Amino acid sequence: MGERDYGQVSWLEFVSVIGVVLRLPIVLLLRAVQTTFIACPKVRKSWRRFLWDTAFRSVADVWNIKQFQFVFGTSLHIYEVWARSHGFPVLVDDIGTHGGRLLWIGPRNTKRVVLYLHGGGYIIPLQDFSVTFWNYIRLKLEEEGTSAGFAIMSYSIIPTVEFPTQFVQAVEALQHIIASGCSPQNIHIVGDSAGGNLALALLSHMLHPIENVPPISLASRIGGIFLMSPWVSLTGDTGSHLVNDSFDIVGTKTFAYCGRKVLEDVPDSLRMYLEISKAPDTWFKGIDKLVSRILITAGGVECLRDDIVQVSHELSKNHSEVRLIVQENGVHNDPFYDFLAGERHLGDLTPKILVWLCQGLKGSKEED
Repeated sequence: MGERDYGQVSWLEFVSVIGVVLRLPIVLLLRAVQTTFIACPKVRKSWRRFLWDTAFRSVADVWNIKQFQFVFGTSLHIYEVWARSHGFPVLVDDIGTHGGRLLWIGPRNTKRVVLYLHGGGYIIPLQDFSVTFWNYIRLKLEEEGTSAGFAIMSYSIIPTVEFPTQFVQAVEALQHIIASGCSPQNIHIVGDSAGGNLALALLSHMLHPIENVPPISLASRIGGIFLMSPWVSLTGDTGSHLVNDSFDIVGTKTFAYCGRKVLEDVPDSLRMYLEISKAPDTWFKGIDKLVSRILITAGGVECLRDDIVQVSHELSKNHSEVRLIVQENGVHNDPFYDFLAGERHLGDLTPKILVWLCQGLKGSKEED
């Protein structure tokens, strides 16, 4: 399937999209009644977050790849609309030879760079509320006297390409930033969900090079890597997938659907780079030579929780600077949805991410 087929829905799929949207008010009302009269002690949210979380889950449960892509459009389009609506210039770097792009949030500052790998199960494009989140972090860092360029890595998504194309694009993005004059110690890689999966695949490639994929040469360790709700198991069936299915914003069925679509054309030799939770005990040996520090966050009521905790423990066996935060009552990618809902009071995880990133960037050395 080529780019011209991206988001092309049948008339039945189009009618289904409209039907889901029209049913949302009824779904929200029924869910509100259920939550009011049935005890639900695990989750405590504002009504604004409750409504947006419910709406997101209702859509994620039923739409297929083509419907998601039809409604949301492309990452480039979403970025361009976001940038213009916020009064920012549209700054796009074409990178490598495989169609990847860097989309800059604010100035193209290459002395210190935060490289963002977006999530979406490798099937959904960049979401504007995640851009708003990272712009918030960028502005807060500036208030603390720490400036950095924030670049979104826009990669091709399934089914227009197959893995490892996205991985090659991520390698080329990192090479592009280093070639622009940014030392690896001044680079922080951040990724949520599938973006976290992609970040771990980058580290895996450095430890276990993939044939026919460009190698990554580092003059120093990468400054830091932050993984928000990383999608570490594409075939997950651990306890939290069952226990938290009714609480999470993305359900077990949706994770399984995305996992099948991603893995159906992946050769056995590459599955380990995607299924990090199933990697052998020695997989991450030497990771302390590649990156200075790692932060991993998970939601206490998200389906991926147990997989994320397991992988963080494996990482910590090979690196002394691995920190895991499990957010109480948090869902998958929880901090983002405060920005989707327009919350006035952010959750407790966002400030912790800001502090961790600020410490890392302040500790890096700015090149003249």
